[in-house]
Amino acid sequence: MNVKGKRLLIVGAGRGQVGLYKAAKELGVHTIAGTPTNRDYPGIKLADEVCEMDISKPDEVLEKAKTLSIDGLATSCLDTGVPAIGKVCDALGLTGLTENASVMCGDKLKMKKAFMKNGVSTAQFVEISSMDDLENALETLKLPVIIKATDLQGSNGIYIAKTHEAAIEGFQGAMEKTRRDYCIVEQYIEGYEFGAQAFVYHGEVLFVMPHGDETYMSHTAVPVGHYVPFEGDENIYKQAEVAVKGAIKALGLNNCAVNVDLILKDGTVYVIELTGRVGANCLPELTEINFGIEYYKMIIVMALGENPLELWELRREKTKAGLAKMIFETEKPGILKNIEYKGKIEGNVREVTLFKQPGDEINIFENSKDCIGQIIVEGDTMKECKELLQDVLDQIEIVLQ
Repeated sequence: MNVKGKRLLIVGAGRGQVGLYKAAKELGVHTIAGTPTNRDYPGIKLADEVCEMDISKPDEVLEKAKTLSIDGLATSCLDTGVPAIGKVCDALGLTGLTENASVMCGDKLKMKKAFMKNGVSTAQFVEISSMDDLENALETLKLPVIIKATDLQGSNGIYIAKTHEAAIEGFQGAMEKTRRDYCIVEQYIEGYEFGAQAFVYHGEVLFVMPHGDETYMSHTAVPVGHYVPFEGDENIYKQAEVAVKGAIKALGLNNCAVNVDLILKDGTVYVIELTGRVGANCLPELTEINFGIEYYKMIIVMALGENPLELWELRREKTKAGLAKMIFETEKPGILKNIEYKGKIEGNVREVTLFKQPGDEINIFENSKDCIGQIIVEGDTMKECKELLQDVLDQIEIVLQ
């Protein structure tokens, strides 16, 4: 594994990519931040150089990448740059997911069609473009349903509808937000939502790691915390592995980390969606805790055309427990007067990061953009993790005015 001095384009410079910049520095890799420069993104200060680009425009990213003499490119915790990564990898012959696979990741309609074609366990759906289409879909699927814009990330443009009126409002909301002239309505599977991380190298899925998700109900369920190990029996683990591997194959994902959203109902695991990058909100760190690996480094090494198995083979025999949670406001908005963690970051307290500072506006939580900070703890058991997390929360002071 020889990556020292190689040039890596990191697509994005937000807080979700900070782990990549730090890991690359430890590896001796030269980093280029591919990012808009109109905001003070934390990755800009960590990068060896910066290249101004709109990462949501694959053609622009490709033209810039051609001038940078890069050996690879990668991102983490962010969907926006995934289509660009696929396009650049294909055009420049770099290691990573293909353009076709990246497009499938960013289009919920194409993804659902691929799931159905390949027998992946997933909710029934209908493509709709008008109010008449919606009415016809409701005859087929019956309430409750979930309505989704097909080109947006996270929970943006997704609406749960348990009544006819809510379905109309959800359709209108999705169509207002999408750039396309259609959205999808699908059967709402009301069950236990969880997720999985996976890693594909040269066509082999090295692992499928189910993880528990803690969600907060806004206009839809928004993940605000994750934990490993997932609290499920052997049958659920097996179903998750089969479903994830089937979905990876259906989309043609290869040479990438994979983030998967799953749901469990009546003992059956269904795939909601997946994408060819590592999950957000501390999931790379939880993967590291679980296996005892340096996961960001695995992603970087593979992107640079080297063998990530050298790092994977260093994993510990016994997995550990890990718990991560966002810090956010649910009761009232305001201006932040003071924020302070009065404890120490040591031992099994892996991280306490505060994203906001005095003077910042704090909103009632709707999505991850409203996050105030994050906490990551680890331990031998989930009970230890929960007790430690509460101890950390008790030592965080937040004052609004």
